[in-house]
This record gives sequence, structure tokens and C-alpha cells, in this order.
Amino acid sequence: MLGESGLYLVLVSYNLLKIWKQTMDNFDLWQGSKTAYEMVFKGSVDFFCLKTALDLKLFEAMANGPQDVATLAQATGSVLLRLNKFLTALEQIGLVSQTESLWQLSPLAEQFFVDQNKHRNLTMLPFMDYISSIINTYYYDMAKVVRGELDFTSVVPYPPRTVQDSVFYETLHRSNTHYPIKILTEKANLDGVKHLVDMGGGIGDIAIALCRKYPELKVSLLNLPSAIGLVQENIAAAGLSDRIQAVALDMYREPLMKADAVLISRILYPMPAHFCEMVIRQAAQALEPGGRLILLDLNISDKQNPNYDYLTHYLSAVGTDFAPMEFKDQSIYRDILSRVGFGEITFTDEYENILYQAIKQPVVTILDPAQTPKDSTALTSSYRAER
Repeated sequence: MLGESGLYLVLVSYNLLKIWKQTMDNFDLWQGSKTAYEMVFKGSVDFFCLKTALDLKLFEAMANGPQDVATLAQATGSVLLRLNKFLTALEQIGLVSQTESLWQLSPLAEQFFVDQNKHRNLTMLPFMDYISSIINTYYYDMAKVVRGELDFTSVVPYPPRTVQDSVFYETLHRSNTHYPIKILTEKANLDGVKHLVDMGGGIGDIAIALCRKYPELKVSLLNLPSAIGLVQENIAAAGLSDRIQAVALDMYREPLMKADAVLISRILYPMPAHFCEMVIRQAAQALEPGGRLILLDLNISDKQNPNYDYLTHYLSAVGTDFAPMEFKDQSIYRDILSRVGFGEITFTDEYENILYQAIKQPVVTILDPAQTPKDSTALTSSYRAER
């Protein structure tokens, strides 16, 4: 039987457990409340404040330095009193600041929402234009989409058919390549590589950065026919036309040219596992044993940090019956690499991107005894691109 002191300890423990549970329940509720708050209020305020500022060309008007509200009202065709209130709202969300009577852009606004050509690898302006264009025509009526009453129609045809179509997509794709470039130039090992095949190289910004780091490197950059001229212009502007060749090739169907290394750059993340394996096998066929495969992908596997960039595109797939986009555990890449014949696999996870690096391995096969030469130590090595 419990003595008086033992009973006291039981009661204290029970009360402490009760208090702890109440605290945790309250904590979970508070965290849930914050998440719901951000979903309803923050997302709406942030997006529509940005859209309004861009529609007014307010950030353009502020790009030359601090200005008073009267000057900004005249530049944007706004009512002074209303613009002043709107600027106050922008200040609350960190896009502008006020010093005495003058308003100026914050570093955040200058980086992401002004002059996309100046910050072409890290800007949100192309995405703002794109999302704004489909708010009314698609997102607002998602219930109709799910019921099958409305389909998604791309703003610009995909695959792109014309040069202008390709300008649209390449502008979108290059606008968030700052961190992929940073990861590849800092983490990818291309020492000794003379020829790299760049699958999914876009307009060439990644290839340009890699060539600048590795003076002996030459790159075959694969893209669609309508984009080749854009790639060539970008390469020429960088002074690297002698080292980077833009090649019009259907990399999902046609064999790749032989190379020392293959870069698969952010094209696998929306695709099902069997498609990923097909592309990796194709890359393996372009490599001799010892050749390197570098696989960079947008991280869509972090359950604690949903990738809203990808979700934006995934929601478009809701309105089609053929788009293969999905969510998958990207750790399957390691299994696929091993199965296809790669070894020495390394993994890096930074800046919401994942990087796998691997070396194509030889397969050593012992001949049938009846066919073995007199020198019983003789072996023949066969190499596999696929198993």
C-alpha cells in the first residue's frame, strides 16, 4: 500500500501531467491558429498588396530613390490620401519604409520586385505576372475545375511552339536559378571533366556559371528547337560560344551524345518514378565507367516545408486529365542510381534543392570456364548502362 508520501507523489505527478497536457494542447492550438491565420490573412494581404503595387507601377516610380507621397501619387495616377494609406500597408509587410516625409523601397522589394533584368536569376516579377494572369480565369473557380466544369488552359502553349513562347518559359525558369547555380558551383564536383551534357539547362545560365568555374569544361546544352536561338544569344553575350553548344534534341526519346558527365537539372521532381528511371538510364548510356552523373532537383519531399513553387504548378495539373505531375519521396533517386549502375553516391540538401552525385561503375564478369583462357587469372570487364 502507498504511504502518505507515496500518495502525495502520485497526486503531484498526476497534476503535473495534467498541466503539461493542457500546455501542449494550448501550444498545438496556438500553432494551428498561427498557420490558419497565415493561410487566410497573410497570403491574401501579401499577394494583393504586391499585385496592386505592380499594377500601379509604384515600385518603378520608387526605383530612383526616396520620394514624397505627392510625387508618387502623380507618377501612379493615385489619390494622394489613399496612396498614403496603401504605402502604410506596404510598410507593415516590409516592402517600403518611410523616413520623415519620404518613402523608399526596402531591400526585399528592390531584389524581388524591381527590374527583373538586373536580378534575372532571383526575381519574383515573372511569377507575379503569371499568377496574376490566371487568378480570375482559373484559381478563383477551382471548385468548377474539380467538378470537371472548367479545364486549365496555359497562358502560353506548352511545349512552346514559337520563339516568343520560349521567351515566356525561359524567363520564368531562369528567375529562380540563383540558388541552383550556387549549389552546383559550390558542391558539384566536375574536376577533370572535359565534356558535360546539360539536360534541362534552360537558357544557359547554369552552363555559363559552370564554365566560368571550370576553364577546361565544354558543355552540350539540350533544349527545344524554339529555344535554341535564345540560348545561343545568352551564351554569346557571356563570351562562351566556343565552349557551350546549344543542341535541339528530344532528350526523352533521342540518345544523348557521349560525355564525361551528365547534369540532370530540375526536370525529374514532378515526374513518376518510372519516368525518372528512364531519364537516369538514358544519362548512364552517355557515360563510360567513371563518368559522373549530377542530379539537381527541387525538394518536394519535405513534409514540414511544403514547396509552394511546385504547388503552384501542381494546382494547374488539377485542371487536366493527362499531366503526370505528382508528389513522391525523392529518396528513390538513390535506389534508382544504384539499380542503373552508379555508385559512390553522395547527397546534399540545401536551399530547397537536393543534389545527388554518382559515378558510373564497371561490372566485372568472369568468363565461362570453358571459354576461359589458359591464364586462369584473365578476366573480362563489361560495362553496363542499364541492367
